[in-house]
This record gives sequence, C-alpha cells and structure tokens, in this order.
Amino acid sequence: MKLNVLIAAGGTGGHISPGVALVEELNENKEKYKIQNIYIHSLKRNKDNPDLKDSPAPIIWHNIPQFNWKFIFYSLHFLYYLFTTAVYFFFYRINVVIAMGGYSCLPALICGLLLGKKIYLCEQNRILGKVTRKFLRFSDKIAFSFPPIYLDEKKVKNFKILGNPLRSKIKPDKNSVELKIKNKEILEKDNINVLVLGGSQGARQINNILLQCIEDPQIIKNFSFRILTGTNLYEEAKQKSKREVDLISYSQDMKTHYEWADLVIARAGAGVISECLAFGLPMILIPYPHAADNHQYENAKYLEEKHAAIVLYQKDESPIQLTKILLRLSSNKQELLKLSQNAFKISNLSATEATAEYFFGNENA
Repeated sequence: MKLNVLIAAGGTGGHISPGVALVEELNENKEKYKIQNIYIHSLKRNKDNPDLKDSPAPIIWHNIPQFNWKFIFYSLHFLYYLFTTAVYFFFYRINVVIAMGGYSCLPALICGLLLGKKIYLCEQNRILGKVTRKFLRFSDKIAFSFPPIYLDEKKVKNFKILGNPLRSKIKPDKNSVELKIKNKEILEKDNINVLVLGGSQGARQINNILLQCIEDPQIIKNFSFRILTGTNLYEEAKQKSKREVDLISYSQDMKTHYEWADLVIARAGAGVISECLAFGLPMILIPYPHAADNHQYENAKYLEEKHAAIVLYQKDESPIQLTKILLRLSSNKQELLKLSQNAFKISNLSATEATAEYFFGNENA
C-alpha cells in the first residue's frame, strides 16, 4: 500500500523550511519510500512565507489560534479546526503525520493519534518544544537536529540525532567548503566579510548593535558588513546608519550570502545555525532572550561547548562586547579558522536524506 503523508509545518520559518526540505526529498523518492501523495499542513498566516509560496506540495491551510485566556473561544476555534483536519484525513486518506514542532501541529497530531496513524516528530532545538514533549510517548519515531537536553532516554528510545533538514537551494557544495577550510583561506584575507542576520525575532537589537559597532574606525577598516535587517526594519536601520554599509531588507538567495561570508553574527535559532554549520562558517551568536523556554540559549551553549561559535549573552544594545570580540578576531584569524573547522565538523549535509530514510526506509519501517 502506498502512503499519503501529511507534514505539519506551521508556526515560524524555523519549522517550515525543514518541513519543505523533507517534502523535496520525499518527492524525489516516492517510489523508493512507497509514497503516493504528500501534503503540507500550515497556518494561513504563513501564506507569504517564501518556502510556501513556491511550495513543492499542496498546502492544507488552517487557522488554529494560540492558547489565550479567552479559553471558551479558543476551544470553539480549536474544535472547528480539529474537525476540518479530521475531514482532510479521511478525504486524502492520510497514513502518516510528520510534525515539525510548534502549536500549529496540534490538529494534525491529535487526528493522527485518534485515527491510529503513524506519527513522526522532528525537533529542531535542544530544548524540546511543548508539543514535542506532549507527543513523545505517542510517536513512532523522533528525529532530533541536535542532542536534546532534559530527555529521559529510558522512556524514549525511538529517536535518532540526524541534523536539521536543509532545502536543496541552500545546500553548499561539500567539496568547495572543505577546500576553503583546508586551504585556510581566512588567514590570507585582509578584510573579513561579516553577514549579520537578525532573524524573525528581535532583529532591532542586532541591527542597532552593529550600526554602533561600525562607527569604530578599526572595525570598519578590518571588516565588511552585509546586514539583513528584516523587511519591517530596513528603513529604520537605513536612517540610523552613519556609514556606508550594505543593508538588505530580505533575501531569498541565502546561499549567495553564505558563500560571501567569512563570519556570521546571528540569533541562535536552529535553522540559521544549521545553515552556517553546513557552510563551515564561524558564528557570533546573540540568543534571543525571550525565546520560548529560552531554547536559543541552549542552542548557542551547545555550539559554544563544541568551540564552533562565540556566544554573546546580552539583552541591551551596547556595542562594547561585540566590538571587543571583533577586534580580537581581526588580530587572531587562527581563532576564526578553528571555529570554522569545528563548525563544519559537527554539520550534517545529509540530514534531509537521513531523516527521510529513518522515517520511511525499509530497514527502519
């Protein structure tokens, strides 16, 4: 019997992108994995997400609200979307649910559980999301991007640590990355290219820190900056900038930017971390302090322990600490090289293929 697969990829780009990466991989191997159809289950507010605008699979939209104090209204909304999801399950004959995390996966997971379907979980962060935690014991298999913490391995045995699935358009050529690191190209550079990524949460803080940093003449002398400000903050950053700097509101071609960069300054979301690791890029991470369960802190801490990133724990917009780190790196490129080597060492460019094989391969069926 061929399978009909529903991939619940809802809340943020960090959940959507790896979900779409899995769709791409499964589409290419439908015969191998005995899959007939693949569908994406996502929130209506994600209709403008670039990964879903160019979706490789049909999308089933829903609009489940986040829990709030108006519980009775939440219940009615939830029951409505739970019912409509169940209708889709019957109509499309769904056999397997893959949940990428976040509250938006709940309707698909509950329907999968009640209707006796296979349930696979993908968790991107080291601290498990609330939905993942609730469904651990009901899942058939769990794929982790990084070694999880606070996981009782005696109770949860059906998991593997496989890395975060990456879309084909973002994957680098492994040989070129290895050659770049092997040839120690960073040591020969007079000017270090720095890619700055604010991410979807808290970009203003990173933008403001960087715009203050580049006022230092030593910083601007030794570094070239490319700042992805975020669409909503582009004009604000442009007005605050006192020097000529490459400001970009948004880009769908992140691969080009990663290939340009020698160093990345970013939040500590699992998506951007996985992409930087794949390109062997050293990182300065500034975890978003208000992320759910402080998961960005733990993501960053893991890379710090692996000596693949420098972590800057701060909530204000002072440029002092970052300026010190940048000046240190400009005079010690060996440190940058070591960070790069360690980053690439813990990357997994085959995470997408490995996750698909784990879920659907014959030996793991």
